[in-house]
Amino acid sequence: MRAPLQRLYLAALAALLVLVIGFMAIIITSLIPYFGLIGELMVGVVGVGLFCLCLLMLAFTRLKIGVWGNRRRMLISGDVVVYLGAGGKLEHLSAQHEAAKVPLPQTVVHELPAPKEQPPTVDDELVMELYDKGCSLRTIATSTGLTYYQVQKITSNAAKARD
Repeated sequence: MRAPLQRLYLAALAALLVLVIGFMAIIITSLIPYFGLIGELMVGVVGVGLFCLCLLMLAFTRLKIGVWGNRRRMLISGDVVVYLGAGGKLEHLSAQHEAAKVPLPQTVVHELPAPKEQPPTVDDELVMELYDKGCSLRTIATSTGLTYYQVQKITSNAAKARD
């Protein structure tokens, strides 16, 4: 059962390999006239890469020298670290680190109260008058400033009272 699948896999792999080799041969032969230009461009790319690498090495060296200079002025004894500043002044870095752990005072947020819902200033008679004139509920709601639900409630209560 496995042997046919392995043969099929090997045949597919061989066919893919032949296609890739064919395409590579076509691409390489078509680039032969441009080998000089490609070589010059590669020399330029390698040159830019080496220049960037030199800058990186210089920056790393400068950083390392700065770290060594700072460590030369540090006095470390257990968990206590002191920095010898200019003029022989000692700065207690451990105390500064511990002081940074002190929590900040809690800020109080004063929120505004929610706006209170004001009762509508339109009376039911005005709504029913507009409804009796043939205005739609949406038109009444827009013109009076009431919600559609409020207008619908007023008109349905008035219709029940009439019956």
